[in-house]
Amino acid sequence: MKKRLTICLAIFSLLPPLSNAHDNEESLDFKQFVAQQDKEFSAYKKNIDKEFAQFVAAWQLAEDAYRAKISEKWQKPLLPGKKQWIDYSADLNQRTTVDFDSGAITVEIHQSLTPQQVTILAEKTITQLTNTSLSDTLAKDPIVQAVNKQLIDDNKQLAMPKISPTLLAKEYIGELATISSQREQNKTTITIPLKPNLLSDNAQRYYPFAQQQAQRWQIPASLILAIIHTESSFNPLARSHIPAFGLMQIVPSSAGKDVTEFLNGKTTLLRPEYLYSAEQNIEAGSVYLHLLMSRYFKGVKNSKNKLYMSIAGYNTGPGNVARALSNTTSLKRATQSANEQTSEQLYFQLIDNLPHQETVNYLEKVLQRTSYYNNLLTKESI
Repeated sequence: MKKRLTICLAIFSLLPPLSNAHDNEESLDFKQFVAQQDKEFSAYKKNIDKEFAQFVAAWQLAEDAYRAKISEKWQKPLLPGKKQWIDYSADLNQRTTVDFDSGAITVEIHQSLTPQQVTILAEKTITQLTNTSLSDTLAKDPIVQAVNKQLIDDNKQLAMPKISPTLLAKEYIGELATISSQREQNKTTITIPLKPNLLSDNAQRYYPFAQQQAQRWQIPASLILAIIHTESSFNPLARSHIPAFGLMQIVPSSAGKDVTEFLNGKTTLLRPEYLYSAEQNIEAGSVYLHLLMSRYFKGVKNSKNKLYMSIAGYNTGPGNVARALSNTTSLKRATQSANEQTSEQLYFQLIDNLPHQETVNYLEKVLQRTSYYNNLLTKESI
């Protein structure tokens, strides 16, 4: 019996420990799992980056093509922008511009109109602008249509979301008696003034969404309204060539990536139709502000310093803010620099060193307008 036990022990000693074999097997499985996950994530990121690049290219191509088409009839082929909504008739003979910054609607038509015809066209334009939903406006947008057609198979065409508000509320239109017109050769220009308090009326229109996100992310509602004012002058169909979309001018390929990853756990492309919903746009912009404050500039102790850096970062990106403070793109060094300065010192360092004058102006405007809307909210004017 003792001999048999000795032999068994000898054989057992030649075998690898059972626990080690199991651990090795688990380790191998885990390494394979991690490798597979890395491979899948790499492929996913590659596909997402490709999708973003395709979207940007398709958008810019559609804009260029439509601009070229417009230039056949108009010396200045204007397209919709951040603070102006521009629409052309199907035959391109009429152009309607809603300028949210100056507060006026301009109708230009390649036709000499009588005073009576001017009144009829002005009334028709007002009716269209105040009764057509944003969804219907987008459905007829030639640039949005061209992008969808290029990127999505007809069988997989995305349904246009229902965005019920109109571009303008009826109460924003001035008196018909204030309408003016000008005729020159074979062209008539009609100007329809909007009410002087358009900006504060629009702030009131979108304040409930701003307030909701302000409470959710612990951001002042006055700051959200100030950024909307500065980015788009409350134009719900704002866009830029970058491209960026909506009230808070969300760039799908930069801020949009951070926002979707934070909200959904994965990066997805925020399309124009999504970002033209005021509620969704203000959510995306507020989340990005939250990320600037709580992630990129988390270590900044002085609340004013964090505010200044976040406002500048919203416009130019956190890397450029870091460069202005530390001459590198290191957020750690930027944070260290910020923590060594008073709010006044940091403010003037940003003013002196931000890479673009646009961002300097942006920072100044947003701060001024934050104070303005804070006063309005304090007085319960909104």
